[in-house]
Amino acid sequence: MKMGLRCLAVALLVMMPAMLMGAAPVRADSTLDKILKEKKLRVTIDIANPPFGVLGKDGEPDGSDVAVARKMAQDMGVAIEFVQVPATGRIPALLAGRSDVTIASISVTTDRAKAVMYCNPNGALEIVILAPQSLTLKTPADLAGKRIGITRATLEEATVPKMAPKETNIVWFDDITSTIQALLSGQVDAVAMTSFAGKTMSDGNPDKHIEKKLSVTTAFYGPIVRPGDFELRQWINTWLFLNDQNGSLAAIYKKYTGLDLPPLPRF
Repeated sequence: MKMGLRCLAVALLVMMPAMLMGAAPVRADSTLDKILKEKKLRVTIDIANPPFGVLGKDGEPDGSDVAVARKMAQDMGVAIEFVQVPATGRIPALLAGRSDVTIASISVTTDRAKAVMYCNPNGALEIVILAPQSLTLKTPADLAGKRIGITRATLEEATVPKMAPKETNIVWFDDITSTIQALLSGQVDAVAMTSFAGKTMSDGNPDKHIEKKLSVTTAFYGPIVRPGDFELRQWINTWLFLNDQNGSLAAIYKKYTGLDLPPLPRF
């Protein structure tokens, strides 16, 4: 009898790893399960934010965020559907259920983490203040009395007002295209945006002699999912880890930014 119980216990120990592996299947009502069943991944993107999101010459979405999203869907074995929104719509579109994940250079902040769940970062960006060469801006104190254009719902919104003197006149815009046009037309004296977007603006308008004046901050960005979408977040984090290790994320980052991908932190 004792021998039989002992054999049963041994058998259970041997079987336990296999039992545990199958003990936590994907919930039938989870977002990941829905994606796999429908064979479609819906991704919120911002196509007015080079080099992360742009419209290609063929009229199709392109950019580093778009490339990451396409590869993610490919490796998941599903089709992709892009939900195009301005910067202000990146989180609302996700929370409203219009998409499954937002991949739109969403910088990691504690305020945003109150509303969404971050996946691990897949890139980094620098926020800078740019202005025509003729304007002198050497320190944050020089922003006093100047009109500074900032796009809403961006890291610029969260960081620039904190460093600017109270005499700074901040002019808000709903999308980066409007922010850029405001500087080019003289509506504002300077603008805050990513160094990548600033380079695109400067390269496209050489006659304006736009240059980087001040560095505001450097931040990491990553995909976001809705609160409670733990299975999808875990799958994305696993995918990010593997594609960081095999160099795919670095190759995409290099292609669109011209820079080497810095070491990525993990939550």
